[in-house]
Amino acid sequence: MRTESSVTAEVTDLLQHLIRNACVNDGSPESGQEIRTVDALESYLGGAGFDLERYEPTPGRASLIARIEGSDPSAPTLVLMGHTDVVPVNPDNWRHDPFGGELIDGEVWGRGAVDMLNLTSSMAVATRRLADSGFHPKGTLIYLAVADEEALGTHGAGWLLSERPDAVRADYVVTEAGGFRMPLPSPGGPKLPVMVGEKGAYWATIRVKGTPGHGSMHLRTDNALVKTNEGVRSLAAHQPNTDIKENWRRYFETM
Repeated sequence: MRTESSVTAEVTDLLQHLIRNACVNDGSPESGQEIRTVDALESYLGGAGFDLERYEPTPGRASLIARIEGSDPSAPTLVLMGHTDVVPVNPDNWRHDPFGGELIDGEVWGRGAVDMLNLTSSMAVATRRLADSGFHPKGTLIYLAVADEEALGTHGAGWLLSERPDAVRADYVVTEAGGFRMPLPSPGGPKLPVMVGEKGAYWATIRVKGTPGHGSMHLRTDNALVKTNEGVRSLAAHQPNTDIKENWRRYFETM
């Protein structure tokens, strides 16, 4: 039987390994190289009776799925999802090596130790322990280590949802940022937030037309760059009205 300290040590060791893989995602297709961490997780989870699936839509941009099939097809499916990539880092601003994964005074230091290789590791250990114990759930349990979370998910969750939806289809998903404890004062006491929305991205292409000029005939031309500059200045100066939705009001009223 594994003690709490041995489980903590197991999570810590795996977390250090994932940090040292340095799967830095700068938004370019060739960055990330999450395949390094998928190889490590596949090795860790292998032999535990999982159905393991790995997908690599772009060279090096791999995601891993470990599945414990449920006994009841009508029972809900749960996904434990962690991402394996991290954002770029300037080592000069770090007290310790950002990819050293050092354990210092009981804390693991490194890029991704909080966002979110800690949860990716602990979810993997929890899933492995369930499999080792002979766990047979009614509903299917899926562990998903996904690539490219830090740059829109094009090579990770986005690709899986569009190309392999059956592999990740679930009723419930547990991932980062949900369920952290907010130590609010009495009489309300501590709360656990429920996330109902997330920021998104809207990409647009703006084309500005003008009449080309020349150094010898530069007057009376509607230069496209000048018009573009005015548009950027207008965007920067724009102050939209604050629109507070009902969910946001209820959030603060509850707090």
